[in-house]
Amino acid sequence: MKKRMFMALAVALTGVSMVVAAGNGELKIQSEASVQKVHAAEIHQIGVEPIPATGQITIEDLLAVQGGETEDPRALEGVSDPEDVPVDEASVEDTTADEYASLAIANVTNYVNVRTEPNTDSAVVGKIYDGAVAQILDVAGEDQDWFRIISGNVEGYIKAEFFIYGDAAAEVVDNYVTRYAVVTADRLNVRRDPATDAKRIGYIDNGEKVKILENDGDWLKVQYTDSKEGYISAEYVTISEEFIYAKTIEEEQAEIAAQKALQAREQTAEQDAPEVITNITLPTTTYTSNAELRQGIIDYAMQYLGNRYVHGGSSLSGGTDCSGFTCFIYAEFGYSISRTPGGQYSGAGRSISSEELQPGDIVCYSSNEGKSCTHVGLYIGDGQIIHSANSRKGVIISAVDYSPIIGMRNVID
Repeated sequence: MKKRMFMALAVALTGVSMVVAAGNGELKIQSEASVQKVHAAEIHQIGVEPIPATGQITIEDLLAVQGGETEDPRALEGVSDPEDVPVDEASVEDTTADEYASLAIANVTNYVNVRTEPNTDSAVVGKIYDGAVAQILDVAGEDQDWFRIISGNVEGYIKAEFFIYGDAAAEVVDNYVTRYAVVTADRLNVRRDPATDAKRIGYIDNGEKVKILENDGDWLKVQYTDSKEGYISAEYVTISEEFIYAKTIEEEQAEIAAQKALQAREQTAEQDAPEVITNITLPTTTYTSNAELRQGIIDYAMQYLGNRYVHGGSSLSGGTDCSGFTCFIYAEFGYSISRTPGGQYSGAGRSISSEELQPGDIVCYSSNEGKSCTHVGLYIGDGQIIHSANSRKGVIISAVDYSPIIGMRNVID
């Protein structure tokens, strides 16, 4: 039974059909030029044909997605002392190689519906937009040509043809990060041009964020509303890198309401809603030395030991991936670093040697013979790292040299 299931999985993900001859178990491979049919109702775009699916997932990768044979990562919950935690001697194949096996990136012109069942007649539970990341949980459908995915708060079924996935997705994931400006002032004006005397077109309140279009240093060009661009002062924002995710129907409605609120601000006179830039949010904890700060970072990271791994996840508590783990840990201490392994390898702090490695530094790994950075972890001392390993293991502790190291980054000093 398992053998047949694995064959069916391979059919869906390689574009060929497999036929087992009755009685002798002979395996025949037959190409199918039109194995996937276009469901026009699923594609919300005008005059554009669907983009073919791309990617490669092996049977071993699918086994990893299905659960594999490992311990429950939550078994380590509540353990706070690194010395009490057994080091996970994970191999390259077990951690970094299969980390991206279930990664999928939506490849459509606008959006595709996420449904409750693997067919176009079932209810819509959300929408996944172009460039949104998802984690493949399973393959399904009569022809095994649907993915069951989870993306953000949406879980459901989408045709596999609407994704870049597997190795192909891993190669381009750095291109799908969106940069946002998050306002730290109480209120910050959005202006037509990059100058304090330029006409104001609206404002953004504390904690709100807008997509960055250009970074000119002192000023950021941002997408203020769907139809308007503007400029804000870079001095009063923090920059975050995030993936986009599928949206539930409720989330989409809330987003539409937020856009309407922003548009309404354009009618508010500047004197009625003055800019306020005195109340800037600062880190709540003061550290007397870098060594103390580094220990604070490690102590904070250890709280998430045993948490689950989620591709493109946006929350330490809800689950995230390797680079999300290091990115969000550092964000809690006021540091803005890239959201992707490649971005952290090339631009997080400064490059250091193994002799300079200290607790809190980022260790960068490669599972493709050094062609790119495919994984990162946080060094905790004593030859160990804490990292969000993969969908089977979650956040674990491993030996720092469990996998080929291609670089180390000091973000703190």
